[in-house]
Amino acid sequence: MHRDIDDVIEALRAAYPDITVAPLRGAHPGADDDGRWFVRHPAALSEVQLESSAGTGRAPFLVESDLAPPARARTAEEAVALVIARLGVSLAAG
Repeated sequence: MHRDIDDVIEALRAAYPDITVAPLRGAHPGADDDGRWFVRHPAALSEVQLESSAGTGRAPFLVESDLAPPARARTAEEAVALVIARLGVSLAAG
């Protein structure tokens, strides 16, 4: 089954090789926040959190960070753009 989060991760890693994307690991897999990923970059101003509806890994995503109010990304492409903006890292730093 295709998941939009896989497209997001692939695009982010292509733009920023040092980026890390890690899913939230809950105490009860399958029941605890299975649709949440944390995006980090060593030069970033903030960590970014992506959350998919119902834990499916498919769009839409809620994108959150300390740098901007939460935003809804309707597509993987919108999620990538929002994450990059919220990381606060220039492509030159990638």
